[in-house]
Amino acid sequence: MRELFEKTAARLGAGETVVWCVILAAEGSTPRGVGAKMAVFSDGTSYGTIGGGAVEYEAIRFALSLPTEPSGAHKQSAIRSFDLYSGGSEATGMVCGGSVTVGFLPFPPYGVESFEGIDWTRDHWLILDVDEAGGFGICAGCDLIPDPAESYPHIPFVETLPNGRMRLIEPMFRSYRVWIFGAGHVSAALVPVLEPLGFPMTVIDPRPELARAERFPGAAVLCGEFEPLPEAVNVCERDYAVVMTPGHEKDLAVLRQVLRTPASYIGCIGSRKKTAYVNQKLREEGFSELDLARIHAPIGLPIKARTPEEIAISIAAELILHRAEHPQ
Repeated sequence: MRELFEKTAARLGAGETVVWCVILAAEGSTPRGVGAKMAVFSDGTSYGTIGGGAVEYEAIRFALSLPTEPSGAHKQSAIRSFDLYSGGSEATGMVCGGSVTVGFLPFPPYGVESFEGIDWTRDHWLILDVDEAGGFGICAGCDLIPDPAESYPHIPFVETLPNGRMRLIEPMFRSYRVWIFGAGHVSAALVPVLEPLGFPMTVIDPRPELARAERFPGAAVLCGEFEPLPEAVNVCERDYAVVMTPGHEKDLAVLRQVLRTPASYIGCIGSRKKTAYVNQKLREEGFSELDLARIHAPIGLPIKARTPEEIAISIAAELILHRAEHPQ
C-alpha cells in the first residue's frame, strides 16, 4: 500500500493524471478480492494488480479512456462490472466464472494533497467513496476510526451508503516490525526477500563486522548483545521475532526474552534435533508447553530448503502465511 501511494504521488507531482482501479465487489471465482488496487498512469503503464489477464487489460484501457469533467480539470470517476467468463455484459473471455465490480478513481495532475504528511509509523485506515455520477473521495489518515479492532474486521470491506455511493474501508497500514536476531548468511538472504513484501525489519547482532547497514539495505540494523537485548528492541503484539543467532545458547538467550513478550510470531532456525534440545532447556527453565507451542521451529515452510537463499524463501513464505491468517 505504501508503495502505491508513493508511486502515485511521484507521478502526480510530475504533472500526470493517475487513475486508481479498485475492486469494490467480487463474486464467484475471481483472481483478486475486494480492496485489490492498481494505479494506471498517463503513459499506459501501471502498478499493482486487480487480477491480471483480460479484466486487467480492459480496466487499463477503460481507465485511459475516462472522459474529463466539463471544466476539463480532470477525469470523471466511474464504476464498471466485468464478467470473468465468455458471454454476457462486459464479458472478458476469462474462465474464472465470477464477476468483479471496479471503481475507477482519477487523481488530477499535481493532486498530491491526499498523499502528503502521512506518518508511516502509525496505524492508518483508508476510506474511499465512489459513485456512478462521476465523483469520489479519499481519506487516508490515522485514528479515523475510533476503535477499528472492535468496529470493523481487519480486511477490506465495502458499505453501500443510502445515497448509492460505495465506500471501501480498509486498514491501509498497521504498524509492526520483524525483529531478526542474527546477522549471518540466512539473514542477509532474508532481508532482500522480505523488503519488497512490505515487512519493516530490524536486524540485531553483537558482531560489528556483520551488523552493518550496507549488508542489509531496506532494514534497520542494531549492533547489540543478545542478552540482554538492546533497550531499543521493544517487541509488541503485532511483531515478528525471527531467531537466527550463531548458536544454541544464543538462541536460548533470545527465546527466553521474546517468549515473555506478546509477539504475534516467533520462529527459530535449526534442525529438529536442535529444536528438541532448545525446547527441553526452556522447559527446565519453567516455560510451559503453551509457551513452546508459540515457537515455529524449525522455522519456515517445509520445502526441503538447503541453501541460505532457499531457507530465506521458506521463512518468507511462512511469514506471508502468518500475516494472512493473523491480519493486523
